Amino acid sequence: MPTHSGRSRAPDPFHWLWYAVAGSLPAAYHEWVLYDLTCRTWVFRHLSRALVQFSFWWLALLVPGPWSLRFSMVALGYLLSLYFSISFMEDACERRVLKAGYPAGLNRKIREETPVSERAATAALYASYYPPRQS
Repeated sequence: MPTHSGRSRAPDPFHWLWYAVAGSLPAAYHEWVLYDLTCRTWVFRHLSRALVQFSFWWLALLVPGPWSLRFSMVALGYLLSLYFSISFMEDACERRVLKAGYPAGLNRKIREETPVSERAATAALYASYYPPRQS
């Protein structure tokens, strides 16, 4: 997974799973979090995190009853969860920025003010001006 500067690195699979279910990452990954929330694929990244969060819906297959009912429950659960995830996507990303120690609205500011091709460099620049607070 490409990063935007030499100082930042992407989390390993264990840390990414923790991050996907709304956990906080160690300070070494905070610059990557800012990149994750400002790159041109930030919407798809949000949806991939959301799909991991919704994986508990597969437990509905263990409910006794006809298979059609079980799969309908899983499908309905996924659709409703996806609807709410998309509805509150900006808020969820804002919360992740705050958890990484950056000021509120920084991710939106980077996305709105910077052309797509320059977002990685801008995110690195902002990360240098706003070092994340140590938790």
